[in-house]
Amino acid sequence: HQGAVRTPDGALVSALAGKPDCGALLSQIARDAVQLLTDPVARGQLRRCAGETCSLVYLDTSRGRRRRWCSSEVCGNRERVARHRRRVNPSISKA
Repeated sequence: HQGAVRTPDGALVSALAGKPDCGALLSQIARDAVQLLTDPVARGQLRRCAGETCSLVYLDTSRGRRRRWCSSEVCGNRERVARHRRRVNPSISKA
């Protein structure tokens, strides 16, 4: 079961009470997914990663809602490296 707890900085957050079993974890994931997908504001923030080989979907909470990748450090970096290589060697196509 889930309850509210305070973090060290005083913020109130939701947390599982006790050590959950696999069924409890799957139940919580299902409830969270239903909540996310039925909330029009949150659903409007769902984005598909622009990484060529990435199939992840993420919640874009960036200030301007202009985030392009699930992870700037991974997918974003791959895109920047590929763009740089194409600039340096124009014979490389954007496969």
